[in-house]
Amino acid sequence: MTRKPVILSCADNASSKLEGRKMLLEEDGYQVLTAANGKEAVQVLASNPVDLVLFDSHMPQKDGGEAAMHMKACKPDVPIALLSGDEWPPPSALEAVDAFISKSEPVEELLEKVDYLLSLRLLFQPLEGSWADEAEAQHKRKVLG
Repeated sequence: MTRKPVILSCADNASSKLEGRKMLLEEDGYQVLTAANGKEAVQVLASNPVDLVLFDSHMPQKDGGEAAMHMKACKPDVPIALLSGDEWPPPSALEAVDAFISKSEPVEELLEKVDYLLSLRLLFQPLEGSWADEAEAQHKRKVLG
């Protein structure tokens, strides 16, 4: 069985929004890990196979920019997207991220951007043992036999 892509969804200034995002992503076929704050997010990323990080710019215990820098240092191949309700997020929060997603965007656009960021990882940095490798192997088995 192919492993689902794993998304780390980090702190939101409202825990109900974090839980809602988790349910939305799981309904779309992803495995979702959560972290309540920046410090926990870095720990979860370091100890789990994660394919994408979504985080809020206003995280407790580490601001979004600081947490993103620590996450990039830990796993530079994992795309990081900043979610923010701010029209203009702080420049320090954007320095270590691969994408910005406004919380005011429709859900469909969030899911499209998630799919896009995961496809970029697949195209440019497939890792041995990743969900992408498993999907490719399964496809080859179907074609060959």
